[in-house]
Amino acid sequence: SMKHILTLLAFVVLARYSSGGTVSYIRFEENGGSLARDETGLLDGDLISFTSNQKLPGGGDTYGAGWSTDTPCSTIPQTGEANTTSMRINGGSTFIDLSNSATLVLGYSFTLEMFIKPDELAAQYGAGIFGFGSDYTDQLFFRIISSSGNSSFTSLFMETRVSFPAEEIRFNAWQHVALVKDQGEYSVYLDGQLLHNEELSPTTDGPYEFHNPITGSRTIGDGFRGWIDEFRISDEALLPSQFLNATIPEPTTLGLLGLGLLSLLIRKRK
Repeated sequence: SMKHILTLLAFVVLARYSSGGTVSYIRFEENGGSLARDETGLLDGDLISFTSNQKLPGGGDTYGAGWSTDTPCSTIPQTGEANTTSMRINGGSTFIDLSNSATLVLGYSFTLEMFIKPDELAAQYGAGIFGFGSDYTDQLFFRIISSSGNSSFTSLFMETRVSFPAEEIRFNAWQHVALVKDQGEYSVYLDGQLLHNEELSPTTDGPYEFHNPITGSRTIGDGFRGWIDEFRISDEALLPSQFLNATIPEPTTLGLLGLGLLSLLIRKRK
């Protein structure tokens, strides 16, 4: 019946614009102290000093590392949540340590996304956006490298390293970046636009699981210099319309999409 068709269309449209299962979501909204809380409770992080391996209270922009009011947006487009603070990482001296007794399970398909504002100064050393592994051996990482004015993204999937040019990356400016891993391929998006897609060998399929890491083996910003905000991990390959920087359509927009799909079905039936 027409009612059943409209109900099905509503589910299809809402599914298209809904987020996948969130495994970890670190928002950096504490604005004080050394703890960066995970909204899921899984991977609460600590701001750590490389040199002393001690927790730092955070100094924001003044001391080069810590809490900052410099954010990519005042409201997160996908969730509508207020966004007031971010985390400033100071190159090789600090990083966010996510090591605890929790097991991180990403499975075979996943998405890691965040907002970044890198400094050009540190990019030449390989600014690590995130890295996961065990016993100091990375199994999954994502970095920006800049040399002679040319930028590139480098990733590691199991023991397979991939790299590609990323001239679209801007320094001293906020951008949203997403790494989407699906079986047999990976994709990188910048501000919701596909930057690169590449096939991967079966040896990289997974599953990706990280158990009881030690300090330094599960990190955000290892070698990064700049700002990071809204770090989220999802346990499926998200669509760009599901990223944190994607605006949720208004109800009228959803209705128009549903009508469009309905008219398409009617034309096909005719």
